[in-house]
Amino acid sequence: ASVWCTKCDVALCTDHIAGHMMSGQGPSSHAIIGLSERDQSTDAQQGNSSPLCGEHNRPLEYFCKACGVCICGHCVAIGRHRGHTQIVTVHEVSDELQAEVQTKSKKIKDVTLPRAQRALEKVKKVTSELTTRADQVQAEIRAASRLAVAAIQTCEQEKLQEVDDIRVVRLKTLDRQREELRQHTAALEGVVAFSEQLAERRRFGSLSHNSIQHCEVNIVGVLTAVKERADVLDKVKFLETPDHHPHLVFSSTSEAEMMQKASELLGTVVSCEATAAQSCIEGNRHKHTKPGQSVVFSVIAKDRQGKTQRRGGDSIRVTWSRLPAADMAAPAVEVRDKGDGHYDIVCSPSRTGDYEAEVFINGEKLATTFVVGCQQEKWFYFDSTECQEGISISDDKLTITHVNNEDMDGSVLGSHGVTHGQHSWKVLINKTEESDIVLGVAEKPGLTRMQENYNMAYVWYGVNGDKGHNGEWMGSLSRGVFQEDDIIQFDLDCDTHTLTITHLQLNETDIMEQLPEAELFPYFVLCTPHDSISLLP
Repeated sequence: ASVWCTKCDVALCTDHIAGHMMSGQGPSSHAIIGLSERDQSTDAQQGNSSPLCGEHNRPLEYFCKACGVCICGHCVAIGRHRGHTQIVTVHEVSDELQAEVQTKSKKIKDVTLPRAQRALEKVKKVTSELTTRADQVQAEIRAASRLAVAAIQTCEQEKLQEVDDIRVVRLKTLDRQREELRQHTAALEGVVAFSEQLAERRRFGSLSHNSIQHCEVNIVGVLTAVKERADVLDKVKFLETPDHHPHLVFSSTSEAEMMQKASELLGTVVSCEATAAQSCIEGNRHKHTKPGQSVVFSVIAKDRQGKTQRRGGDSIRVTWSRLPAADMAAPAVEVRDKGDGHYDIVCSPSRTGDYEAEVFINGEKLATTFVVGCQQEKWFYFDSTECQEGISISDDKLTITHVNNEDMDGSVLGSHGVTHGQHSWKVLINKTEESDIVLGVAEKPGLTRMQENYNMAYVWYGVNGDKGHNGEWMGSLSRGVFQEDDIIQFDLDCDTHTLTITHLQLNETDIMEQLPEAELFPYFVLCTPHDSISLLP
């Protein structure tokens, strides 16, 4: 074939050109071009469909990972990207990008999208709850307002009725007193008239002796009656007219009390979010406890107006800002919502020392902190006067550590010995490298004898987990070694002369019998540098 019909899209040789031109609707329905011309046209069309290199005008067939751009073959061979090692074809980087897109798309579909949907559902739920709660609060405010108005109106009616009752009583009293005064005045006027009449008659001599005597008797009777009446009236407390009548004034105190009650009534339904600026830790902020025992602090949640919340539901979070040791785990904290704006924070430190905590309410930190002082109360401590060199005793006398750089045994006794009764203690293995620790009881041989031979201990429990009695080995634990964080419990019964030793983690118990009838002291030996043990409650 040497030519191409663009209309029919077929290749033709020179022998078939004439016949093809006569087919169909004649020569006008065909367009014959050379094959070389067709190939150039096809290349041009393909070149126009893909981007070209701006520098060499060639198709961008490669991708430089170092530069993050698409390049052409000339860029790789003679251009700026010559010598770059991270060059791949566009198809390869396309596959990588496609895989990355698919991975991210799957992550979005499987993780991000569900999280967004859950968050959206939560927002919708919170919005619905908030709307519902706002409607409830508004309804409660209206109801409380109506109750307050009704209470004020009732108080008004009671006070008005009280004033009216006082008015009626006082008016009746005034009427009675006015009538008594009128009678008293009439009696006095009668006496005066009679006296004047009597005096007038005597002046003109118109009265006989008997008449005068009779008049004197009448005068005496009238005067006696008037005197009695006057005595009665003297006992009556006449109404005075002061400038004001306190009992008729609506008491400002009563009014204030009524408004306070109304405010309290409204306050029971109107609640704003608590803020750290107004909230506080109630009472003593520095308390003491023993290891393993709980201590409680109370937080009062208040709103921006300083009013205590009437409901619970605030977010309370506690963060320990200071611990006895930097590598120790923080004590667990329990927050108890009492439902009235008060919250109890309960914590139980397990180790001695001082703990300080910060309190956050609704994401805001309170201005004050609380401190827990955790101290041991033991029947004995490590005795610094019966301690060999190379053993360090902590300030609280509850921990000993081997500080000698050489492998020298160091012994220490408890501060108190016992001769009768039952006594218990626990030992925590803080650190041990070779499990070379001796624990038990001993007579008090004195520091000199301890330095000479620590085997003065009558009973020990330690070296490689072995048990010994008066220097003679008696057996070993099933595990055979001590490990860090092991707890060993000792129960000494001086009456039966026995020592019960329990490995709490292994749940193994052994009893040492026939202890001497002597004063026995807790006994400890550390044999390896950096070994450390503590007394537990």
